[in-house]
Amino acid sequence: MEDIQVQNGGVYNPAKRTITWNIGLIALGSEGTVSFTAKIKAGTAAGTIIENTGYIESEQASPVTTNTTETKVVTSSGGGGGGSGPSAVHSTTGQASVSPAAGGRIGLGSDVSVNIPAGALKGTAKVDVTIQEVSSPPSAPAGFKLLGTVYEFKVGGDAGYSFNKPVTLTFTFAPDALADGETPAVYYYDEATGQWVNLGGTISGNTITVTVDHFTKFTVLAKEATPSPEQPAPVSDRLFSDVPASFWASKVIYELHGLGVVSGYPDGTFRPDGNITRAEFAVILAKALKLPLTGGKVFDDTAGHWAGDYIGAAYAAGIVSGYNESSFGPDDPITREQMAVMIAKAAGIEAETPEIAFADSDEISIWAGEALAAVVQNGIMQGYPDNTLRPLGKATRAEAVTVFANALK
Repeated sequence: MEDIQVQNGGVYNPAKRTITWNIGLIALGSEGTVSFTAKIKAGTAAGTIIENTGYIESEQASPVTTNTTETKVVTSSGGGGGGSGPSAVHSTTGQASVSPAAGGRIGLGSDVSVNIPAGALKGTAKVDVTIQEVSSPPSAPAGFKLLGTVYEFKVGGDAGYSFNKPVTLTFTFAPDALADGETPAVYYYDEATGQWVNLGGTISGNTITVTVDHFTKFTVLAKEATPSPEQPAPVSDRLFSDVPASFWASKVIYELHGLGVVSGYPDGTFRPDGNITRAEFAVILAKALKLPLTGGKVFDDTAGHWAGDYIGAAYAAGIVSGYNESSFGPDDPITREQMAVMIAKAAGIEAETPEIAFADSDEISIWAGEALAAVVQNGIMQGYPDNTLRPLGKATRAEAVTVFANALK
């Protein structure tokens, strides 16, 4: 017979397969408790979080009780066994003690949350992760409007904590507050310059999600459709610090950034000459094509990766593939021929002829030949002045967005 153990509160009834919580007093001065019950399905997986939110409003004028309780269910097929490793936490109270080896999701109600993958936190001991509303937040820049609350995130009391790998922030905003032509974006506050810096974000309904590598103050802002001419938007919103208007790819970088397809780094840079990874390019394709981020393939090395959902979506759409069934290499720099294959699949184009004449055509991998021919013949990718294509060369971020912009045309 299947064993079921309950951790973190709640009483399990094996006959009815239910967990019951006694939450608290119904109202100030009343007697008794409020109970909530959740049914557990047969075969519930080990480690499943059963979350119960109770909201009781008294018939009296003022006392109100609001409670959130979560219980972890551990199932086994019977018999003894050794202990398991730390489990990912799930909290909606704005605070949780998180194990670096497990990570977790910490939210403040349904307004904001942070998803911390395993290995993102430093060290091995549990640390407190908190989310708080800022009572006296910095003002929104001129020509912008605030679409929610300003939140400060901390790890172990440190508001400037830097992670080993990116974490994901999700904010809820009010779409009705947006006028035509206004688009929300996540901003972080740069304490050194006293400016809000645009991080962009992926919008889904009334939520917006962004990845960051450090904590500070964050909020959701929208640039007003008709900003006052005497109050221009700050430079930090109009320019990446390392992409001046004179840079050869600045136009396409800012165009795609404005469409929400590409984003920069939390320090306000774009790093146009840096290599772009396979994961980053897959994210660009998935965002541009608005691919659904559910049900995609999970490779061994994309489980828990910040771009895992995007890679899975692009794989499901037939745009990307792994090195093999278990490995995608998300953090590997993408080569020009790998980029060509992804672009050709995304654009649905084929080569008129399989041959292209470059001084280094013999370096083209067999599997990439037709795709490279297709993107070259369609004007999406070009060679270099020395008549080389450099198929095995690592693509830069500026080259990647330019190739993608050409494909859009």
